[in-house]
Amino acid sequence: MRIALVDNSRGWGGAEQILFSLATGLRSRGHHVGLFLSEGSETVDKFVQGGFLTWAIPRKGVGTVRGIVKMIRIARSEKFDLIHLHRNHDLLVGKIVSYFAGKLPLLLTQHCLLGNTSFSVMNLADRIATVSKFIAEGIVERIPRLHRKLLVVHNGVDTDKFEHLRDDYWKGRHELAGRGPLLGVVGYFYKNQEELIEILPRIRAVYPDMMLIIMGQDDSKMDYLKKRVTECGVADSVFFAGNIEHSEMPRALAGIDLNISAFRREGFGLSVIEGMAAGTPFVGYRAGGYEEIVTQGENGYLVESQDEFVEIIIELLGDKERLNSLGGRAKGVVRQRFSVDRMLTHYETVYADLLKENNSPMEGS
Repeated sequence: MRIALVDNSRGWGGAEQILFSLATGLRSRGHHVGLFLSEGSETVDKFVQGGFLTWAIPRKGVGTVRGIVKMIRIARSEKFDLIHLHRNHDLLVGKIVSYFAGKLPLLLTQHCLLGNTSFSVMNLADRIATVSKFIAEGIVERIPRLHRKLLVVHNGVDTDKFEHLRDDYWKGRHELAGRGPLLGVVGYFYKNQEELIEILPRIRAVYPDMMLIIMGQDDSKMDYLKKRVTECGVADSVFFAGNIEHSEMPRALAGIDLNISAFRREGFGLSVIEGMAAGTPFVGYRAGGYEEIVTQGENGYLVESQDEFVEIIIELLGDKERLNSLGGRAKGVVRQRFSVDRMLTHYETVYADLLKENNSPMEGS
């Protein structure tokens, strides 16, 4: 198949990492893949470095019209079979391009909870793949008429990259010398990291040398989180690690004892399955997409209250054998249910169904 992937994001997060894994996997399976990305974005550089056929498209002001014309021209010349969008903000542009490039099927992957996008816009997609049932249910609750177009395709990771990992990633950091156990959290700072900071005094009362490693960078909330660290009196128990290269993330996650989150509206939880693939169990609230990943007591724990959250963390940190057992089972869950191969096969099936319905000829395998 000849597949055009579209993403207008300017930054790099979980959705972009999944897009990169999807493009890599499709290419390795013999499909022709091209990417339309936002001009001047970080995504352009990373996909070009990955050797992908990439076009930087202007998406601001009058440049938007020029960008649409460019996309139509390229889509025609590349003879794409379908267009796969990764942001609902791209739906109008995607529909125009798909129409003038030969009425190509249009697939949208919805990576996060739906905002204020209307039915008329969302209905432009021929199919809407959500990365969790949680997101799909949110869409149906808001726009019931879309239920016929929805399907769930869980994200996946390349489990081979998480094999035979060393767990000493953090041992070289002088800020962490002699400290432990290590708790870790990954993500932009809107994900309620402040609650994790606020519960640290209770955990530190049992484990005085414990550390919370906050992975990620978000200048808009950094000052606020640092203020909370000071106010809670835990400045010597929190380490802001900044952004970690994705190639290093497996070792970073393997090097912590527990992967935790206090966020209650996570669309899926890519860092959760990455942690599990590295053998690190997860603890979070029973909310969002976590319930589709975590089986209680098998690969982690989900809790209802903050008190329960603190209690299970303290309990697990005191039982290394139990942690190791959870971690081993977590790796198995990811291999069985959340592998990148499983995700790729699911998308290939969706593509084939769309093309069949559209009566479009398929080129290649």
